[in-house]
Amino acid sequence: MFKTYKMLKKIVNINVVHYSILIYPNIDYHTQMNSTIFKKWFIEMMQNLEEPCVIVMDNCSYHYVQVQNYPKSNDNKATFQIWLKENGVEFNSFETLIIRLPPYHCQYNPIELIWAQVKGEIANKNNSFKITDVEDLANIAIENVTVDNWKRCVDHCERLQNEDYIKEGFRDQILEPIILTINPEDSSESEDDDDESLQL
Repeated sequence: MFKTYKMLKKIVNINVVHYSILIYPNIDYHTQMNSTIFKKWFIEMMQNLEEPCVIVMDNCSYHYVQVQNYPKSNDNKATFQIWLKENGVEFNSFETLIIRLPPYHCQYNPIELIWAQVKGEIANKNNSFKITDVEDLANIAIENVTVDNWKRCVDHCERLQNEDYIKEGFRDQILEPIILTINPEDSSESEDDDDESLQL
């Protein structure tokens, strides 16, 4: 496990959900989002972030598309800058940390709790079940997400992560290693013993 959310407290006021709706108001991210659309949105979003910032990404397929070889995490900053220049990517030299969540651990992502809040507010106020009304309710619900909501969600995710980190340590202490020795001679003797016991 790794600790990530302490740095997130510095950026809880960035409402990425709201920004995504401003750029792509008619896109259903479950069915219409792809890596090309996500890349365009991500580049535009990066230009509007204040530094320093931390971006937490889950393992959605359109978040990670490798189209060519790229610098690895153990490469130095200069290697990254050269690669970015060669590929026509403009960049500032400010510090940005991108953290990938482990697979199947969405409970560490505070955006999941924010989405739950937004969807709950929409469900509570939706009386007509018309798509235009739902869209209006969604925009209102997103506008209602506050810095305090983000802080609570980040704190909750950090607490879960710390608890799991402690549990993982206990698991390593409690569980004894299982050692299997595979020896062809031993298995033939045991088979002979089994055959003898069957004959009795």
